[in-house]
Amino acid sequence: MASKKTNDILEEQRRSREEFLRLKRMQNGEIPTDPKPSEEAILPKTPEEKIKNFWFHYKWHTIGIIATVIVLSILIAQCVNKPKYDYEIIYFSYTQVLDEQLDSVEEYFEKLGSDIDGNGEVNVQIVNCSVSNDKANYSYRNTMLTKLQAMIAADEKAMLFITDPDSYKYFEEGNIDIFDGEPLPLNEDFYVNTEDENFGKLIDNLQISKRKVSGTTLEKNDNVKIYSDEADKIIEKLK
Repeated sequence: MASKKTNDILEEQRRSREEFLRLKRMQNGEIPTDPKPSEEAILPKTPEEKIKNFWFHYKWHTIGIIATVIVLSILIAQCVNKPKYDYEIIYFSYTQVLDEQLDSVEEYFEKLGSDIDGNGEVNVQIVNCSVSNDKANYSYRNTMLTKLQAMIAADEKAMLFITDPDSYKYFEEGNIDIFDGEPLPLNEDFYVNTEDENFGKLIDNLQISKRKVSGTTLEKNDNVKIYSDEADKIIEKLK
């Protein structure tokens, strides 16, 4: 009995020495320290615990991915559904009009135009650059004129301009020689077919002009001849 008790004491002393040596090696950085009880991983076991654990660790990553997918889906849908225009006409008058007032103008010119892109239908965009001539809203006026100038500089599809006599002077007074020949007055057929049931007729004395290509930056554009020829055909039909 005494022998067994002695062996137990010796075994306990041996374990104590080993534990002491292990702690010393930890202190000296020879072996990694044991994690604190609060740091020990508690692995989720049930599906519910696994879902909660995933959400806790990856909640913001998941939200970010979902938001990105939603935004991309919207942008892709807009690109797919965005109409492709065969050509464009700039509407620049010194009497401001709403975009809705120009819907019937688009329909009018779609009947005169050609299916340039070959998608089976003619789509025309009337770009509203109208401003008020009273110069009350300088910010809006400058925005529209900047938009107009940008389209003149680079938009190959915008070969035709609808103006009134006063807005036409904007180009003359600024020595902006962009038109090919004199403007063609729009006739009664135009006014009858573009009259809106809510807004009535557009202002009187509207005229249409074709911009010239020769000697401009657009001359180097490979596609510009297509739109220039189309503009010539429309002008002939309006005469």
